Amino acid sequence: MPLDIYLVKELEEKLKYKFKDHDLLEEALTHPSADIAKRKDYQRLEFLGDEVVGLGVSYLLYKSFPEAEEGRLSKARSNLIDESGLSFNAKNLDLGKMVVLGKGEEKMDGRNKDSILSDTFESLMGVIYLESGWDAVLKIITDIYTPLIEASPHIDDLLDHINRDYKTRLQEIAQELELPLPAYTLIDKSGPEHSLVFTVECSAVGYNSTGTGKNKKAAEQDAALKILQEMKIV
Repeated sequence: MPLDIYLVKELEEKLKYKFKDHDLLEEALTHPSADIAKRKDYQRLEFLGDEVVGLGVSYLLYKSFPEAEEGRLSKARSNLIDESGLSFNAKNLDLGKMVVLGKGEEKMDGRNKDSILSDTFESLMGVIYLESGWDAVLKIITDIYTPLIEASPHIDDLLDHINRDYKTRLQEIAQELELPLPAYTLIDKSGPEHSLVFTVECSAVGYNSTGTGKNKKAAEQDAALKILQEMKIV
């Protein structure tokens, strides 16, 4: 199945970048579950993109916080490029609409799984690096991450912003409204033992959401975040 040219153009407009090799782009958007003859999946590109994104964010933090010690820089980088942060970038680019999935993942709402979206974002950065080199991919990483970094003039502010506990915030809101506390239910655990994906349902303050993550706690945080986003709290 060839790439949707209209979705590719939308992506290029968002990135302000024109892809040169659509076969490589197609590879970056193909999940390992896709059962399509002669099509490669994104795992190798994700491996490369992981390093590219990490280096790009490290460079931005190094330049933005000249007085920050290594430990704080490392923590900020880890939080910026964790699964939640990477999947947030993927969602802003609407990569979920473009990813190619197997039937099983399609039924399991794989297009909205943070684990898949984060891998896809890294794969995409890997493609841009291979096609156009370091300067091109750094420009895109800078465009994506600069707004968050500039909103935090001190690295401690950045850490506080990133490390928000969405479950606690949702609980506080329920208490303020004198409503029942949020309820979390594990509804699914799938994937190989070394790469499990947990799915949790959250019911709180009149809203319901489903979150995913590499462990139950991460899935609960994702579900709480989605309710806060629907409430326009974050």
